Amino acid sequence: MAKSIAALGATTALMVTGLAFVAASPASAATTSTVATSAASAIPTTATLNGTVASGANAVSLIQFCLGSQAAVQADVTNTVVTCSGGTVVTATPNSLGTNVAATAVTGSPTGLTPGATYWFNAEATDSGGNAYGTPLSFTAGTALTLTSVNGTFGTGLTLTSSGGGGGATPTYQVTNAGTAGCSITSGVLNATSAGTCTVTVSQASGGAYSSSSSSATTVTFASTLPTQVGFVTEPPTSATAGTVLPTFTVAVKESNGVVDATAPYATDTIALVSTCTLTGTTSVQAVAGTATFSAVTIKTGSSCQLVATDTTRTLATATSTTITMVAGTATQVVFTIVPPATETTAGTTLTAFQAAVEDVNGNVVTTGVGSTDTITITSPCTLGGTTSVAAVAGVATFSALNIGVTGACVLTATDAARALTPATHTTNVGATQAALVIGTTRGNVGTSLTLSTTGGSGTGVVTYALAAGSSAGCVLTGASLHAARAGTCVVTATKAGNTTYSAVSSAATTVTFILPYKILRVVGAVFVARTRTVTLVGSGFYGDPRVLSNVPGVIARVMRDTGTHLVVRVTVRPGVRVGVHSFTVILANGKRAGVRYNLR
Repeated sequence: MAKSIAALGATTALMVTGLAFVAASPASAATTSTVATSAASAIPTTATLNGTVASGANAVSLIQFCLGSQAAVQADVTNTVVTCSGGTVVTATPNSLGTNVAATAVTGSPTGLTPGATYWFNAEATDSGGNAYGTPLSFTAGTALTLTSVNGTFGTGLTLTSSGGGGGATPTYQVTNAGTAGCSITSGVLNATSAGTCTVTVSQASGGAYSSSSSSATTVTFASTLPTQVGFVTEPPTSATAGTVLPTFTVAVKESNGVVDATAPYATDTIALVSTCTLTGTTSVQAVAGTATFSAVTIKTGSSCQLVATDTTRTLATATSTTITMVAGTATQVVFTIVPPATETTAGTTLTAFQAAVEDVNGNVVTTGVGSTDTITITSPCTLGGTTSVAAVAGVATFSALNIGVTGACVLTATDAARALTPATHTTNVGATQAALVIGTTRGNVGTSLTLSTTGGSGTGVVTYALAAGSSAGCVLTGASLHAARAGTCVVTATKAGNTTYSAVSSAATTVTFILPYKILRVVGAVFVARTRTVTLVGSGFYGDPRVLSNVPGVIARVMRDTGTHLVVRVTVRPGVRVGVHSFTVILANGKRAGVRYNLR
């Protein structure tokens, strides 16, 4: 125990013995307290400062420890103060004593110690007569006990090692969870029954001033000597421009501990890349010494992209890259990203909101920079109303107040007002659909105008007619009147106009057949009693499988062929029929009749 300040008198001496300073300093003759400083304990990562204090006739009003450097701790003793200037005051427990109290143990618990640092400390007491001090001592803060051997190879024992702690006691190790590796310890060596993981704790018994301590349960990995996974050795960039080649990056075939497997046959496996974003370029590469180098990969479309690497030679765990934030390339086109409606029932109604975007050649929206705030304008051959021009926000213009004032098939064109980009087009059909329109008049006579008519359609729109390609009869169409200069066909379409309710409708191209007027000019060939002969009736306007009748019984005529101008007829005459001039009557499918004389012999 160090003497009190009163006992040491006015002479000050300092003696260095090992790590302890024996100090005496001038003191008030009136102090009745005595103080001793003892070695610190409960180290490594925390410490307990120890000492004893006894009181005499004066009560002790303050008990503390001064903690810090040699100079800071010794300064209080030298200067007979308890300010601990340049150090840290640590409150003692107890921190005061009454009068005439025998030597009492006091402790202090400093916080925030730096592992491995050396600290000096001293017990100090104050009574009404002055200050009393112990002998300054030092200690070195330990470090947290940590298991350092955390990776091994299956089939080879792992010698366990650790760091930190203190006191010199030999660390001991314990398996806290055998895990998938099936770990066990023999003489400080960790062994596994398979590749996998287990957890181990390292402990150190108390020794000297150091208390016992243990690490947390630490995972130890035993890797297989066979590859189990692929992994990115060099990651692709965190940002890139769409459509440009990414900087070179590498993917390797790895064992479970992350070591690249450069041995045959794994060293030359083929690694392939896939992504939810659109990739082009060389996305499949054969590894060299276990590592595949990708130097020609391009991301065409996408915003936040990750690449997934897969070993296509064998089944290994895949690897996913860090996220690549994509930036669009130069603006080249306007595209409807939300298309206008395909139909709108009534003209003048505001269309459902749609969007047009400024995009690069690969279809990425230009969200920043040149083009991202351009004004997009909608035009059409149809009458438009409402807001037809909108400034893009982050490359996208939203149209929510546009209407089409007429019915019909209206082509909407979106163009960039600020620069020459490829426009976007879309057709919106305005108006309700009419019923099918059908041309009902399909036959006429050459030289006689045919008035066309239709069935179907809806609403009150006017019906108009037009000649289509494929006509052969020298057709002339005036309004609804169709005239043919010769026998043949006219191809006609009809269109019924729309209104604010119905859109226009057109018929299918319809063939109208024109024939010469129906008449029979003569009979070519002879007819004999009790014989069957073939004759030809020459005329025009024949059609529809006509029937041929004779004016006398016993004559049977059957049409063999009809060319429109010639009927080839087989005539059978029974015996006994009267010879002379008789007549044939030809009846068409529409009931029209015509006659011609023939001579029966």
